[in-house]
Amino acid sequence: MSIRRPTLIASAFVVLALVTCTARGQSGQNVIPLEGLDPVMLSQGKEVQGDMKYKVTRGQFEYIFANAENKATFEKDPTRYEIQLDGHCARMGAPTTGNPDLYTVHNGRIYIFGSESCQTLFKAAPEKYLDVPAAPKSSPTAEMLKRGDELLTKAVEALGGGSKLDQLASLQIRDVRENQVKNTLLLTFPEGLRQETVRSSFTLVAVVTPSESFFLANNSTRTMPEADRKALYKEIHHELIVLLRARTRSEFKAWLAGSGSEERVQVELPGFTTTLAIDPKTGRVISQTYRGRGPGGVLGQIAINYSDFRTVDGLSLPFKHTATFDGQPFPALSSTIEAITINGQIDPSSFKKPQ
Repeated sequence: MSIRRPTLIASAFVVLALVTCTARGQSGQNVIPLEGLDPVMLSQGKEVQGDMKYKVTRGQFEYIFANAENKATFEKDPTRYEIQLDGHCARMGAPTTGNPDLYTVHNGRIYIFGSESCQTLFKAAPEKYLDVPAAPKSSPTAEMLKRGDELLTKAVEALGGGSKLDQLASLQIRDVRENQVKNTLLLTFPEGLRQETVRSSFTLVAVVTPSESFFLANNSTRTMPEADRKALYKEIHHELIVLLRARTRSEFKAWLAGSGSEERVQVELPGFTTTLAIDPKTGRVISQTYRGRGPGGVLGQIAINYSDFRTVDGLSLPFKHTATFDGQPFPALSSTIEAITINGQIDPSSFKKPQ
């Protein structure tokens, strides 16, 4: 598929996993994507210019069509013809935003990319970057659910107890990754998030609050799209404190997924799945495994092993995270925590968008 008139507006976004990609995209809502081409025709491999008389708004995009028939086709099944992945880069995934005019079609679906290199790598091997839905599994038995609940209860107690966990008002974690990236995460429960990532070349801040969400990079502020906000909220559940604190939510599900010297508990929330390895004697969470993006945005198995547990204000927390991707060392997620602050004083300006 040919690319014409590439957009030159560029900005950087960092996933919580600290996998980065230069993303080209336009801010704001109701952007006409795909250089104004009809998405129904484009999904068939044909580049046909749309007409402003026939348009449909879906999320941040305003699609235009060559005729009324194509518009009707789109409206009958919009998820098939619209830009996939909520407009995120098909190589890097959320929250890396794609350039709406940098596209390709794969298996009749339209994908966009954060950069031309992302597009090139995706086209060479799409299966490495697209998350294929897992085959349906049988529902967990009542015994599996019961044992999963028992193990999670022990994990909560090993962490410091349900009361201590549920009364947590704020949490600040400052760490250094093995790739020399410094990261500071500030959470105010239930919905405040501020993450500052410091690299040699730039500093990126992502802020999420109930009232507003934005990115701040090199003194430039950009409003965070709703899809990016959801992606960050989902990723933050890989923090053990956040995940175990969510156990009381009605949509939280957990069950025994395997036994041995350690017992594995699969945990699910909407759009989120992970597996915890728990020591059945102590209740301590030894590791966490999940499917995610590794080096270069490739999808695979991420494992995070926890060690060097220390007590901070009554909570027993791991200060060493050693990560692997498909069995190989993954420095971008391996970290040593420098400091953890529980219920510390919070500067309200940390969550306010600069003027």
